[in-house]
Amino acid sequence: MRGSKVAILEHLRKYPWLTSEEAFRKYGITRLAACIFDLREKGYDIETVMVETETRFGESCRYARYILHEEN
Repeated sequence: MRGSKVAILEHLRKYPWLTSEEAFRKYGITRLAACIFDLREKGYDIETVMVETETRFGESCRYARYILHEEN
C-alpha cells in the first residue's frame, strides 16, 4: 500500500473520523475520496457520513466524514 493510504488508515484507526479538509491539512492528500475507494476495494469497511453545515457566508453545504468500522 502506498504512503497516502497508510496515512489514512493510521488516522482512522487512531481518531473517530477523517474529512478531506483534515486529510489535506495534516497529510497533503488532495484526493481523499479516491483513496477511500481504493481502501474499500481492499476490503476495509469505511462508512461515509454526510454532514450538513453552514459556510462563513451563511450558505448551507455538505461534506463527507469517513469512519473506519472494526477490523476483524
